[in-house]
Amino acid sequence: MNMKGRLMWRFTLQLSIAGVVALLIVAAGILWITHRYAEISITKDFASAGMERLVESSKLTPEGIRFDPKLLEQVKANNGWLQSLDETGGVEQSYNAPKDVPLKYAPGELVAYWLGKSPFPYHLYLWVQEKHGRVYTVVYGVKNEIGPILNMVASQGRLDSHDQLYLPDEMAKRLQMLGGFVQLINRDGVELGSYNKPHNVTKLYNIDELVLRSIYNVRYGYLMDSIYERDTGRTWIVAIPNPGERTQSEGSSFPPEAKVLLIAVVAMFLALVLVFFLLSLWNAHRFGSPMLHMLAWLDLLAKGEYKEPTDRKGIPRSRRSQGGTRSRYRVFSDFLHSIERLTTTLLRDRELRLQNKNLREEWISGITHDLKTPLSSIKGYAHMLSEERYEWSAEEVRSFSQTMLEKSAHMDRLINDLAITYRISAGVQPPEGEVIELNSWLRRSIEQAASHPSFDTHRVSFVPWGEDITIKLYGPWLDRVVMNLTANALLHNPPETQLTVSVMIDGQEDGIFILFTDNGQGMDEQTAGRLFERYYRGTDSMSMTEGTGLGMAIAKDLVEAMGGQITIDTMPDQGTTVRLSWPRG
Repeated sequence: MNMKGRLMWRFTLQLSIAGVVALLIVAAGILWITHRYAEISITKDFASAGMERLVESSKLTPEGIRFDPKLLEQVKANNGWLQSLDETGGVEQSYNAPKDVPLKYAPGELVAYWLGKSPFPYHLYLWVQEKHGRVYTVVYGVKNEIGPILNMVASQGRLDSHDQLYLPDEMAKRLQMLGGFVQLINRDGVELGSYNKPHNVTKLYNIDELVLRSIYNVRYGYLMDSIYERDTGRTWIVAIPNPGERTQSEGSSFPPEAKVLLIAVVAMFLALVLVFFLLSLWNAHRFGSPMLHMLAWLDLLAKGEYKEPTDRKGIPRSRRSQGGTRSRYRVFSDFLHSIERLTTTLLRDRELRLQNKNLREEWISGITHDLKTPLSSIKGYAHMLSEERYEWSAEEVRSFSQTMLEKSAHMDRLINDLAITYRISAGVQPPEGEVIELNSWLRRSIEQAASHPSFDTHRVSFVPWGEDITIKLYGPWLDRVVMNLTANALLHNPPETQLTVSVMIDGQEDGIFILFTDNGQGMDEQTAGRLFERYYRGTDSMSMTEGTGLGMAIAKDLVEAMGGQITIDTMPDQGTTVRLSWPRG
């Protein structure tokens, strides 16, 4: 997978994980809200919301039924009590039950208490459910605070001349302690008087308003009951806060449910912000650090420092100490490899530039020396011939002239060699070649090269191929190659060195080869590696005036310009073989 694919996969995976985490956070928030709403409902009205949950969470043990301890604590917090009855009406288990509560109920007795047909100091709530093959009857009771107060208000309460509602002191203190209030309304529902009433409780009741407040006490926060006086048409209303709940005034803008919702929304928002903040930090570390590292690397390259930035231990930042690429850098491996190759290339180019600079200085120094040496001879003989104090004989003048011609010819060859090398370096293609028969043509070229006055023709032998070989080459250039390779083998080896030139065809490599093999002193690896460099030679111009230091470089350039290759195989004291090769056809 390329870098683009890896980045797409990484970011897609991250966003998917972040989305899943966000959904989990929202789901956890919703579950928490649901749980808290259930607890609030149990706190406000245990009889409606808590009884079912109490039975469902119960467990049957050999000792009897066991209820959830947290729900039992809520029963106590609501000032209630709990009893579990068997099928005969006997109490099996009880919790927080007062002493005036029966330990066994007759069937009619329990129903009479529950429906309020018989006097009982508690409001009863029943829950009957089958579980584990048994029928459970759970009785939940709370103190009937509002009934006695309502009866006393209706019998002892009165309205004075200033429309102020009068209650006995004991009753007034009880109402204040419970946080309740009393209202007296006329036949039309208009308030005639009140006691301890909150300011936001309505002063006008219609039929549905009084019914709703009497039935849905959880919604309004108060238990409400009333007595209607048939003869006067007045109605006494008593209301006390729901058990286990702090008084919530009507129209309150911040009920418990809203508080729970606000806490959940804020918590979910902060959790999501934290998740995406951590994701951003992780991305900054996972992707930002490698990108900053690569930018720093490129900056070093721009400054000419061809190396990867390292840490305090000197280890490249993208590498582990034991080797290998760090995990956060792997997604950028393609780009890192490209920068690494660029670094290697720039470093190699810098080394080549330094090497070429040294070679150029060497070359210029050698060329200057080679030009000055014959030029000095020419200049010296010219001064001698122009000197008026001497009269030179004709034979001496011819000798001087011959030397001057030789030095001039050497300078001419040097200039021609320089011209050839730079033409080839500039990409000048050879003239149109001709089809030659290589055996016969090479024999003539070698005889011509060996006929030089400085060479011994017996030191050169030619071995042709067993059949005619035709190839298309440019003859003058090949002549120059043969001349240079022959001269190099004979001039830079001992006088007894033998040179053998052979032609062959290799069917496996499908090529035509010309081999120049001598049994001379050979070369070491460094000399062989620089043999084809311009102006690299084993002698100087003082020891051999014919040499220009460009012969082997010219031979290599000419062979490659004609589509061939030149290689060398040599070792010290084991001779040298120079191989020219061209593809067949």
